[in-house]
Amino acid sequence: MKDFISKIIFILFDIIMICLSLYLAYIARSSFEDLTLQTTPLMEYLSFYPLYIILILLFAYEGIYTYRYDFWHESRLILKGIIFSTILIFAYLAMTKSMGEYSRLVIGLSFIFMALLIPLSKNISKKLLHKLGLWQKKATVYGNDPFLSDEIYKNPYLGYVKPKAKEEPSTVFINSKENDLLTLKKVISEEIKHRKEVIFIPLMADYDLTHSHIYDLSNTRTNLIVFQNRLKSRYRLLLKRVSDFFLTLFIFPFLIPVMLFIAYKINRNNPNENILFKQKRLGKNEQHFTCYKFQTMYENSDGILEAYLKKHPEELQYYETYHKYKNDPRITKVGHFLRRSSLDELPQIFNVFRGEMSFIGPRPYILSEKKKIGEELETILSVKPGITGLWQVSGRSDVDFVSRIELDVWYIRNWNLWMDLVILIKTIKTVLLKDGAS
Repeated sequence: MKDFISKIIFILFDIIMICLSLYLAYIARSSFEDLTLQTTPLMEYLSFYPLYIILILLFAYEGIYTYRYDFWHESRLILKGIIFSTILIFAYLAMTKSMGEYSRLVIGLSFIFMALLIPLSKNISKKLLHKLGLWQKKATVYGNDPFLSDEIYKNPYLGYVKPKAKEEPSTVFINSKENDLLTLKKVISEEIKHRKEVIFIPLMADYDLTHSHIYDLSNTRTNLIVFQNRLKSRYRLLLKRVSDFFLTLFIFPFLIPVMLFIAYKINRNNPNENILFKQKRLGKNEQHFTCYKFQTMYENSDGILEAYLKKHPEELQYYETYHKYKNDPRITKVGHFLRRSSLDELPQIFNVFRGEMSFIGPRPYILSEKKKIGEELETILSVKPGITGLWQVSGRSDVDFVSRIELDVWYIRNWNLWMDLVILIKTIKTVLLKDGAS
C-alpha cells in the first residue's frame, strides 16, 4: 500500500512540475518585448491535457513509476521521455492544426524547464517520502559485498531498507560474483517462489548492459546480448570530439580569471618557482605529449623527499599501492589547496585545445607507469586521456592504482555521452567540496 501511495504522489509531483514549467515558460515568453503580444491565456497552456498524458505515459513506459532506478539512470530516462514528448506534442499540434493557438516558444521552453525541474523534484520527493517511511521497500542482499550493500541500503533514492527480525523481504538482491552457476540456479529458483521481485547482479561486471540490446532465440530459450564498444564507432568518436570542442569554447572564458588568480597566488607565495609544471605523459596510441598542470611542488625538491622517506619508510609502501605519497613534503602551501580542489589540473585545457586530451577520459599516465598498467595497456591507450574521469569521482585518493586502471577500462568499454555528462557534474561537485586528490 505504501508503495502505491508513493507512486501516486510521484505522479502528482510530475503533474505539478509540468504546470510550473508551463507557467515559467509563459512568463519567460512574456519578457521578450520584441515578440508579438500573447493572445492565448495562461490557463489554455495549463489545461493543454495532451502534454500531461503523453509525458506521464512515456514515463510509465520507461518504468519510472515501476522500477527503483538510481538518480542518474532515472534522470536519463526522464530526459529521453521529455525529448520524445517534445516531438510528439509538436506533431500533435501540426496534425490538429493547433500550431497557431499556442506559442511554440512557450511549449519549447516548458520542456527545457521540465528537464531541470522533474529530476530535481524526484530527488527531493523520494528523499522526503523515505524519511516519512512511505518510500521504503524491504530487501535483502544475498552475497558478501559491503560496497553494494551500502549503496542499496544507504541510498534513499532507491528506498530499500533492511527487514527487521521475522519480517519477510519483498525483494532480494543476488550477487552472482561469489557463487558458481549451480548455486546461483538453486538460489534464484528458491527465491523466485517466495519473492515478488528477484534482482541479480551479472557475473561479468566489466560491461554496462543498460545500453545493450537483449533479445531471445525462442527455439533454444537463450538470451542474446548485443554489446557494442562505442569508442570504436567513428560517429560516436566524432560526437565526443565535437562535445569537447564546444565545451572548451563555453568553459574557457570562465576559467581565464580563475587561472590568472591561481598563477598570481603561486608566484606571490613562491616567486622563484615556475607557475606551470610540465611532464611527459602517455597519450592515445602510445604517443607521448607534454601535460600541463599548475606547479604544486617546490622546485628541485628531490632532497626534501629523500630526507623525508628516510624518516618515514612506510610511505614507500603507500606509494607502491596508490602511486602517490600520503604526506608529500614537496607540496607547497598553495599546492595543497590546488590538489584538494583539483584546480591544479586546469591548464590541461590547453592539452584539449591541442587535441592531446579530452575533457573526460582515463587519467594521463606517466611514462614510468607503462609497464605497471599491464595487459590493459592497449585498452587504456586506445583513447585520449582526460582532465577528469570515472576514477576521480569514485573515491579519489582512496582509489589504489589497480582500481584506477579497472575504472578507466570500464569507462572505455562502456562509454556514452550521458556518462560523460554525469562525470562532469560529479567533478564540479567534487571541486566545490574540495574532495580532490591529495
